[in-house]
Parts: sequence; C-alpha cells; structure tokens
Amino acid sequence: MEKQADNTNNKLAAYKVLLVIAIITAAIAITLMLSIDRIAAYSAALGGIACILPNLLFARFAFRYSAAESAGLVMKWFYIGEAIKIIVTVLIFALSLIWLKDLNFAAMFITYIIALMLNIHGLGLVIGRQND
Repeated sequence: MEKQADNTNNKLAAYKVLLVIAIITAAIAITLMLSIDRIAAYSAALGGIACILPNLLFARFAFRYSAAESAGLVMKWFYIGEAIKIIVTVLIFALSLIWLKDLNFAAMFITYIIALMLNIHGLGLVIGRQND
C-alpha cells in the first residue's frame, strides 16, 4: 500500500511541476506580447507546450502502475511513455516549423529550454523534499 502511495505522490508532484511550468510559460508569453509582438508570444507558448504536453503524456504512462504491482509493467510503461514523449516533442517542433510561416524560433526554443530546466530542477526539488 505504501508503494501505491509513493506512486500517487510522484504523479501529483509531476503534475504540480507541470502546472508551475505552464504558469511560467504563460508569463513569458504575456511578457513577449507586451514587449515584442504576438509572434514572439505564441512562439514562446509553443515552446512551453513542446515541454509540457509530452511530459504530461509521459507522467500518464510512467505512473500507470506502481512497483508493488509489477516492476516489469512499470519499466514497460516508463519506456513507452519516454518514447511517446520524444516523438511528441519532435512532432511539435517539426509541425510548428512546417505549418507556421511566422514563427520566432528563438523565442520558441529558449522557452522550451527554460521549461525543460524548470522540469528537471522542479522534479528534483519536489522528490527530494518527499524523501526528507
């Protein structure tokens, strides 16, 4: 039962971190809208989405089972989630570059990197706090 609780706590931690990233992405997009233009703003929003959506899907798959149920199932869904995360990230970038003629790639990529760093550090902080 304790392992299931750990799994649920980790899932909630991942969702909380993604919510914070979404809020920061929105703040970046609004700031760019006010200081540069709408192209930079929606490009930044797409950069954040390129991090948030794949990680949301990953969390959905990776935390499907707890290790108490089956370590093999956990690993299987973890790898499936990671593969989906990579594919969706590449698709978001590729489709944005193909379909959007007006795209500020620098704003998109920089916001993606910021979101990615927030994800890495945020999860580390949350999980580290849970282990204390």
